[in-house]
Amino acid sequence: MNKGLKIGLFAGGGALAFTFAYVAFALVLGVQPHEIPLVGKAFPAPPEATPESASADVTDPSDEPAPTPAPAAQVAGVGLLDVFQIESPYSGRELELLVSDLKRKSKEFDQRLGELAERERRTAERSEFLDEQYAQLQRLRTGLEEWENELEQRQAEVKRDEKARVEREEESWAKLGKLFAEGDAAEQGKRLAAYTPEQAARILVTMKPARAKELLDSVGADKWKEFADAYRMAGDSGN
Repeated sequence: MNKGLKIGLFAGGGALAFTFAYVAFALVLGVQPHEIPLVGKAFPAPPEATPESASADVTDPSDEPAPTPAPAAQVAGVGLLDVFQIESPYSGRELELLVSDLKRKSKEFDQRLGELAERERRTAERSEFLDEQYAQLQRLRTGLEEWENELEQRQAEVKRDEKARVEREEESWAKLGKLFAEGDAAEQGKRLAAYTPEQAARILVTMKPARAKELLDSVGADKWKEFADAYRMAGDSGN
């Protein structure tokens, strides 16, 4: 369908509906159809009474009850705004109470808005404080992690240095043990007796058991037990 024709049909339908509502509202207010502004010409006026019909209808006033005054009908000249004028359903006092209630509710609403704004401000301040605390904790955590990594590195270095020291010490005792592994047992036994029992045990564990027994028998009877016990303990710890 043509767009212009469609718009015209919608406009015509709207105007017709408005006219119908306008006329119906005027009739409800008691306005005669021919007296309705703007559209009254579309309705014919009622026929006026002729003198003949008026005289025929005249009767003896004494035979009829006194006529009651009819309410004044609305006359022509009703304006367009008068047709839509409706009496307010509220009295002045009721309107005053409504206005007062609206002001009170508006004040309560403003107060509530102020409380919400204050709560939001406090929430924002608390959120900012928590963010600062969280950032500080993150910095502390980072510092602790760096310190922990540094301690682990130092611990690894200490273990490495300790292992290297033990290996060098074992190597030195092994070299010393080679000096006692050969030669006269009696002479070497006297030399071994110059060491402490623990040192002698470190030397003895580096050689074969038979050679160690020969050297122990040569340290002397007064030192044999101490050297033998130290050798036994060194052998157990080595196992």
